[in-house]
Amino acid sequence: MMIRILVLIMIGFLGSCSSTDNYVPKPHAYPKLTLPYKKYFKFESENCPFTFNIPHYGIMLPDENAKGKNWYNLHFPTLNATLHLTYYNFKNWGTYDSLLSDSRSLVNKHLQKAEDIIEEPVSNYNSKVHGLVFHIQGNTATNLNFFTTDSSKHFLRGALYFNKQTQTDSIYPVFQFLEKDVNELLKSFEWKK
Repeated sequence: MMIRILVLIMIGFLGSCSSTDNYVPKPHAYPKLTLPYKKYFKFESENCPFTFNIPHYGIMLPDENAKGKNWYNLHFPTLNATLHLTYYNFKNWGTYDSLLSDSRSLVNKHLQKAEDIIEEPVSNYNSKVHGLVFHIQGNTATNLNFFTTDSSKHFLRGALYFNKQTQTDSIYPVFQFLEKDVNELLKSFEWKK
């Protein structure tokens, strides 16, 4: 009796495996992400020596831990990211060189994990705005840094960070979306004085 039951189970099992349907595994997927529409307004503060466009879904707040005047954080709460902006007023070329060196050093800290670092000149229609954008490729803490200066007394550095530890491939759509906002910021950037 026991042998008959085992034979019937085996026949049933083998019969279910002989289907003509080929199993195809589903590809990995990520949750659907609805990104906000892009609409910009001009950020301007009375004591701040610069202006630029920011997206309507960004919130500009002074940096609570600021070591300098006019340090800001552009928060993207729905996207869980922050663009940290640090401003310096310099009075001599030694300080200017130090600011440039610090910017490169901060970017180069990511060399251990970066696959590549691509430098792109800041392209702006205003001749008084110069700088570099650093595209840091790979699974690093930040994938986008920049600095801009008028080469005479103003210097602004920016770094885009996600507020939680992430994997590059999982945040890539959001990163591309925010990268366009940083490009708009740099394109619309102006020094007031």
